[in-house]
Amino acid sequence: MGDLINAMVTRYKAKTGATDVPPHCSMGFNQTWVLLNNVLPVAKEKYGSFEPEAIRKAALDVDIPAGGTIQGYGVKFFPPGTPLSGQNERSTPVVMQNAGEHISVVWPTNIRTQDPVFPLPKGSTYGT
Repeated sequence: MGDLINAMVTRYKAKTGATDVPPHCSMGFNQTWVLLNNVLPVAKEKYGSFEPEAIRKAALDVDIPAGGTIQGYGVKFFPPGTPLSGQNERSTPVVMQNAGEHISVVWPTNIRTQDPVFPLPKGSTYGT
């Protein structure tokens, strides 16, 4: 994952001139990566087409463990007939913290990019 993340960040920064990569950039990249690498090839090879039903079946076959995507969560969709049918059962909320220089993920620990800062540093807009 590290090489893939580095390529995404390098290309984003080169294209935009930004110093930080917003969450929506990696979200869009992550979902597109899963679609192009884990869903569409299976739809074509196993189910014979790119028709909606083949793509739906292929998406239900995706089984990426927690930590297996660039955003840290896994991918496994709840099957038809279940209350959360079609939702990713391995997605997870995150807690982000702006402790001065940039915004970082501080929870859950398996995808943490920095330890949480308590209390916030003096001078922080959110500090006391």
